[in-house]
Amino acid sequence: MEDTEKRFTMGFNHGYLFAKYTPSLLAKIVKRLTPSNDYFQGFFSGSKEYEIERSKSHLDDLTQLRSKDKSRNLDLEKDR
Repeated sequence: MEDTEKRFTMGFNHGYLFAKYTPSLLAKIVKRLTPSNDYFQGFFSGSKEYEIERSKSHLDDLTQLRSKDKSRNLDLEKDR
């Protein structure tokens, strides 16, 4: 792996972890920095990836709740 790729990967991992565990600190960092090198490009990409995964997880949770709610309504109708 060449240095550019290593720096990007390291930044990606750090950005992902910051987004997961210290989102308030990440917000301060993001406001003050621009993706000027490989590390920070990875950093910003990692934080965005975490947000995408978190959004998908929330969407999956909502879908499950909605399907459970529909099945409860069907069960109630059967009892009547």
